[in-house]
Amino acid sequence: MNVATYMSQLAQQVGGIYVPKCTTFKSHYQSTMKGAVFGAYKGYLVALALTQAGRTSGFVMLVRYPKAPIVPPLQEALKNRPGFSSFFGKKAVKAAVDGVSISWTYVMTKPKLEEIASLLDAVVEEVSKVAQPFSGKCEDCGAAEAREITLMNGIPGYHCPACQMRTAEEKQREADEYRSKDANYFLGVIAGLVAAAITGSAWGWLISLMEADSGKWSPKLHAVIAFAVSIPICWLIFKAIGKRDRVGQVLAIVLTLAAKWWGDTIYFTHVVMHVQDVAFSWQLVGSVVRHFWDYKFFDGGYTFVTICDIVISAAIPWMPWASLPKFVPVFQNINPDGSLSQTLTQGTAPR
Repeated sequence: MNVATYMSQLAQQVGGIYVPKCTTFKSHYQSTMKGAVFGAYKGYLVALALTQAGRTSGFVMLVRYPKAPIVPPLQEALKNRPGFSSFFGKKAVKAAVDGVSISWTYVMTKPKLEEIASLLDAVVEEVSKVAQPFSGKCEDCGAAEAREITLMNGIPGYHCPACQMRTAEEKQREADEYRSKDANYFLGVIAGLVAAAITGSAWGWLISLMEADSGKWSPKLHAVIAFAVSIPICWLIFKAIGKRDRVGQVLAIVLTLAAKWWGDTIYFTHVVMHVQDVAFSWQLVGSVVRHFWDYKFFDGGYTFVTICDIVISAAIPWMPWASLPKFVPVFQNINPDGSLSQTLTQGTAPR
C-alpha cells in the first residue's frame, strides 16, 4: 500500500481529512511523507502523519486541547497507562500546555490502521481526564465562534479571523523590531575570522593525522565536512553581529569556504611532506598555496569534493544554524477535498 492510499484510509478510520500538502511536523531534520490527517476527535483536535528523518521512518500523533497546566500529570499518565507501551514498541511522549504528541519509529511495515485508532482512543481518554475539549470558540479570545479547523504554521487549531489578524500584526511588529536591531558587522567579521582559523586548522590537522601518513583518502568525509565546519563559524558570527541577516549569511558562506580550504592546505602540506620526505616549512606551505588548484582538481574525486565544498557553503542560508527567523504566522483553512486555502500572508523573515 502506497503512502497516499494509506493516509486516505487512515482518514476514513478516524473520521478526519487527508491533506497531502502541509508543513505539519516538518522541520530541518524531519519531513512528512505525503502530508497529514487532521480532524476533530471527541472534541479534541488531532493530527496524524508518517514521518521521515534521514533513512528512519516514523509515525507521529498530535492531540490538541485548550491551554491548561497539565503537562506532568498527563505525560506520566500516558506512560503508565496499562498496555500503552505495547503499541508499536518504544514511543516518545511530549506533553505541552496545549497538546501532547506521541511518536515512534518503524521498519518496513507501516503501523496498522486499527492499532493507530486504538492508540488514539487511549490518548484521548487520558487527555479527557485532565483537559476539557474545545467548545466551538476561538482558542485565542474565547469569545468568537470558530468551528472550522485552521492550521497555524501547520498546527491545527481554532482561530477566529480577528485573532488571526491580531496575531499576525503582533508578530509583524516583532519582525520589524528584530530587523531594526543594530548589527555589529565589524565584530562579526573578527569573530568569523577567528572561528574560521580555528575550525579550518582543526580540520586540517585532524585529517592529516588520519590520512596523510597512511596514504588513505576518504572522499565522503572530505565532501561533507563543510557542514561541520560551518556550525561554529555561523554561531560565532551571528552571536557577534547580534542577529541573523543576509549580510551575516554571506559572511558565513565566505568564511566557511575559506576555513575548509585552509584546512585542505594544511592537509596537502602534510601529504607533500610524507611523499617527498621533507620537513615542515612555511616555504612549503607557500608552495602548496600556489599550486592549490592543481591539488583541488587533481582528478575526478578531488574535483567532486571541491564542488561539494562550494555547494555546501552556498547552502548555508538554508541550514538550521544559519536560517533567518520567521515571525508572521501562516494561517490556512482545510477544505473538504484536502486542499488548503491560505487566509493570511506567509511569515516574513528579516532581510
